[in-house]
Amino acid sequence: MYAKSLPALRCLRHAGFLLACGTGLLGMLPAAHAAKPAPPLNPPAALEEIAASSTSAWDRVVVLPDGRLLVELPRWAGNKGPAIAVLDANGTPQPYPDATWNDPSAPPSSRFVAPADMQLQPDGTLWVLDSGQPDPAGKPVEGGPKIVKLDTHGQRVLQTWPLNPDMLRVGSYAATMRVARGHAFVGDAGIPAMIVVKLDTNTQRRLMEHTPALTAHQPITVDGKIATNPAGHTAIVNISQMDISADGQWLYFEPLCGPVYKLDTDLLVDPKVTPIELEEGPTLWYKTPPLGGITAGLDGTLYFNDVSTGSIFRLMPDRVYQKIVTDPRLHWPGGSFATKDGQLYVPAAQLDRTAPLNGGINAIQWPVHIYRINVGVLPPPKF
Repeated sequence: MYAKSLPALRCLRHAGFLLACGTGLLGMLPAAHAAKPAPPLNPPAALEEIAASSTSAWDRVVVLPDGRLLVELPRWAGNKGPAIAVLDANGTPQPYPDATWNDPSAPPSSRFVAPADMQLQPDGTLWVLDSGQPDPAGKPVEGGPKIVKLDTHGQRVLQTWPLNPDMLRVGSYAATMRVARGHAFVGDAGIPAMIVVKLDTNTQRRLMEHTPALTAHQPITVDGKIATNPAGHTAIVNISQMDISADGQWLYFEPLCGPVYKLDTDLLVDPKVTPIELEEGPTLWYKTPPLGGITAGLDGTLYFNDVSTGSIFRLMPDRVYQKIVTDPRLHWPGGSFATKDGQLYVPAAQLDRTAPLNGGINAIQWPVHIYRINVGVLPPPKF
């Protein structure tokens, strides 16, 4: 099945991950648009600890309009309790939007089964992608995979869109999503594809299956160690990180191992676009290392969270690329959030120490943390 995407490897797929017995076809990718690397920021950006937990591992964070932190607690990382939670004054996760939506006894269609991504829009609308799949090695819970729209001002669910069963394949894993232009763009990290949902009509299309830009071509390394799945094989995760420009025109995405691609959403919202046009549509934007998150600032700056070295990079609108901080506390910097006043919130997720990426052994070192970086005051790069 993967022969077309990985001709140099003999591959197997298991649990939503691609298991490869060799590495790297990255050299076969087309050259990225030229960017000007700048020397690392000196002094590096300062990290301010905002929250910590000795019981829950979060992989994504957003800042609600009232300033509270909303976190995603992936089931596959061994978390118990709420799947989407707001941190109270003591930093303790409380179920969001309420206990019912985090009640494991509630029907899968009306609760969070296993959220995989979330997006907060400027008007306070929160979008959550529920993979419906607590165990990447298993099947989605019937009725579980869905898109959920919430009003954060009223703290209530407004609407849900179940993913049609024919949008998913055996081995699919709905891992990442962004909403814009009346559409939801969902990345399948198991069987690489883009699922596009036209929200007003609930028209769903599965596009770009096995397109090279969505497909992992190399392992994930953290501090020189290759991430492995519970079977002990190299774990290679297809499209799993995504963000979108403020105007909704450009979608930035990557398989977890990198690199980052850029795609005009015109190609996704127009049903007349041909498969060949979609195949050729992505532009290799930057040859990044493995990333735990891509965050688009309001000014167009992209922040890349490098899990291989615990670093944060910025790719500025003028295509200047710069490391702003490397710190051992940033162990697997996950899905971050940039506020309009220039604050970047970054969870140190330690996902490489969870069982699905650590040979079946959960080795998280408590506590886990969320840090804040004031990117709004960072000086311009000096060459």
